[in-house]
Amino acid sequence: MNYTIFLQKGGNYSIYWYNMAMTQELRNEISAKLEQFSRIQKKLAVFLIQYWNEIPLMSIEYISKECGVSTATIIRFVRRFGFRGFYDFKDKIKEEIKSNINPVERFRLLKSDLSGRKSLVKVAKQDVKNINKLLGTIEEAKFRQFVEMVDKANRVFAFGVSVSSIFARMITYIFNQIQKETHFLDEGSMTVEEKLLTVQKNDVVILSSFPPYSRSTIEYAQLAHEEELQVVGISDNEYSPISQYASFIIPIPCENVLFTTSVASFSVLINAVATEIAVKQKEMLSESIKLTDKKLRRFYYLS
Repeated sequence: MNYTIFLQKGGNYSIYWYNMAMTQELRNEISAKLEQFSRIQKKLAVFLIQYWNEIPLMSIEYISKECGVSTATIIRFVRRFGFRGFYDFKDKIKEEIKSNINPVERFRLLKSDLSGRKSLVKVAKQDVKNINKLLGTIEEAKFRQFVEMVDKANRVFAFGVSVSSIFARMITYIFNQIQKETHFLDEGSMTVEEKLLTVQKNDVVILSSFPPYSRSTIEYAQLAHEEELQVVGISDNEYSPISQYASFIIPIPCENVLFTTSVASFSVLINAVATEIAVKQKEMLSESIKLTDKKLRRFYYLS
């Protein structure tokens, strides 16, 4: 269900559309611990939960008066959840709301003056933010598992719809460059589901799924799961619809200035996987590439 939230910034109110279900992580954590709180803390917690969407607009003094608790109690309460103070707590709620604004609405709220290099700088900063978030959140064990699965696989099959098809083709191109046999699953002489039935258990299927989630991708993930195939899901969050059918999910930060999905952090991830696999067989791969290049030289245009 979508809601409209008004966030105050510099004395002005802005309208944001967001998905209620995706901004409840902190709220659910507080709810789950209700019985652990003292009577005063529980009174405060119930108030925060009840008026969660309005908290970013409330001052600590207002909440103190409404709940009948001291401001010191409020500060001690939010510190239980790892925040330095009440303003950090409010900022977290704001961040969760803003991060889940409908992309089209976020684009509509952009400042109109992005002329010259301003658009370049803004987009670059957002992509750098996505890459840094990837580096800060990806689990090393999960990354190594991904590398190992691809490295040991006999073949790799990639699929995605819409922007995810770009990701799947990127996987196909980059992995083939390091001589890992990789195929893009598309309709041809056989349907995608027929092709999936030819995949062996020592192969790996990589499915990219980003909002809006394609129903066909989820169905193919289910089929691959039923066939007991190795399935890696790459998505915007680890709880996306394909997660129930994937061996594991690698979440990718994909926020964009435009209303599309950013490809920057995805590109970094796939390049990193390919690089690690290539380095393991550096000598053999170097000689093979030299030989291939020599054979194909006559097809190149050399200026």
